Amino acid sequence: MNAPATTGRPCPPGAAPLAAVDDLQVSVVGDHLEVIAGVPIRSDDPNLCGHFPGFPVFPGVFIVEALVQAVDIALRNPGQPRLRLRSVDSIRFLAPLLPPDRLTLDIVVTQDGADRWVVKASGRRADDTVSVTLRATFVGGTAPRPQISGPVVTGAGGAGLEHHQVRALLPQRYPLLLVDRVLSMTPGRRIEAVKTVTATEPCYRDLADDAPAGDYAYPASLLVESLGQAAALLWLAGAEGPVDDDHVLMFVGARNFSFDVAAYPGDLLRHVVHLERVIADTAFATGETYVGDCRVARVGTLMAARRPRTALTAPASTVTATSITADVPTVPGHSPGRNGASFVNPPRKADPS
Repeated sequence: MNAPATTGRPCPPGAAPLAAVDDLQVSVVGDHLEVIAGVPIRSDDPNLCGHFPGFPVFPGVFIVEALVQAVDIALRNPGQPRLRLRSVDSIRFLAPLLPPDRLTLDIVVTQDGADRWVVKASGRRADDTVSVTLRATFVGGTAPRPQISGPVVTGAGGAGLEHHQVRALLPQRYPLLLVDRVLSMTPGRRIEAVKTVTATEPCYRDLADDAPAGDYAYPASLLVESLGQAAALLWLAGAEGPVDDDHVLMFVGARNFSFDVAAYPGDLLRHVVHLERVIADTAFATGETYVGDCRVARVGTLMAARRPRTALTAPASTVTATSITADVPTVPGHSPGRNGASFVNPPRKADPS
């Protein structure tokens, strides 16, 4: 299938915090797809006003968002529901992204059965420094809603935090302050925090009125950020105080992040996070997210670190990463949405009727 003539930037599929992909090239190599996606780091991105005020850093979860958009644009056929991220098997952030910069994602996509794809990717900054490596799994079909069979469980523990207390600890601000309230917390051990998904959030701003129901699934990238902020609150509440002006709390990695169902506007996300250990300025946590008593997502290991701002602006040392290779089986009968095409600024695909 050849790419049509296009103008303008590609629109992200469904709900999204930003249009992350600026240009895309797709080619068939043997029995897998190779995708190259360009991701601009813009100083005028409104998301960066809240991450962080006065010191914009491109959120690591938005690299996940860029991967989601690139894979969906490359694979989704017209009239089909958006592809959704099923799991992040591993992710490693190696160098920060500060505006103005440009991230290039080199992605290898292999079909692993009907409506399932395995993805390996690495990202390079404009200076060729490797910024991220990751492995993930995508599936097709509309994301199911949680089946709530009982009351919301608020859990036991120490006192909670109201929103103004959350703001006193976390440096994030609108639109990336994604914890509404802490229900209970035992500092240094356990936290239970909530975030309400609303239809007025920026990620839903550009959805067409005739968008299919599945496009309203809350972006996995924002769910990960919200859970990560709950973990940060747990760590910071047990420390001497909030992160000072000379430091930034950074999401540096995760393992075994899985997504069982999707959340939608009106759902209340409830994060339950346990702090496993803190080593120097790095914390390790595990957690789960629920809607009611239905688990939405879980993370085996979430890693965060407190870093001086000066360290983020210093020239990066040489970073090496294992190159991406794939030994993949042939999966007959699959025709990718951009089969063999190379294009710049693709349009949004037609929404299914």
